[in-house]
Amino acid sequence: MATISFSIPILTIPLYYVLAVYPHGHAIFLASKGKPQDYDNRNPKAASLQEAIRKRLSPREYARWERCESCHRNHLENFPLLLACIFAGILAEQRAGEDEMGLNAFCVGWIVLRVLYTANYIVTDTISWSYLRSVLYFLGTGWAFVILCRAAVTLGR
Repeated sequence: MATISFSIPILTIPLYYVLAVYPHGHAIFLASKGKPQDYDNRNPKAASLQEAIRKRLSPREYARWERCESCHRNHLENFPLLLACIFAGILAEQRAGEDEMGLNAFCVGWIVLRVLYTANYIVTDTISWSYLRSVLYFLGTGWAFVILCRAAVTLGR
């Protein structure tokens, strides 16, 4: 029987991309009132489209739509940090030994934190719950910097 093996860090990349795109898809679903085929995607960044969405949705629905789009952008903004961690970690592990950097744990942890972050971002409409989102964000970012620093030390030897 053949054994299938895979690289958790490399698989984290497409998994994170799917997670990053999800909030945008959810925003389209909200903006189209559940009929994505009716969504006008000709110029998705146009102020006129945003105004049309604002008129179509209730204030609460519009706020949720905005949070979905903000979550999507935040995921994309953090993608380079994740990629840097993955590739620096892989390089460092080639020198230090497999999983000596804690890269697998970081990748799984990053995805878990970002899934929780996404859920919190989309459903939170109170200031108190938004603090949890910030904690989740900084936990992931801090962990990423730990991985980068450990990789820098390992590669600097």
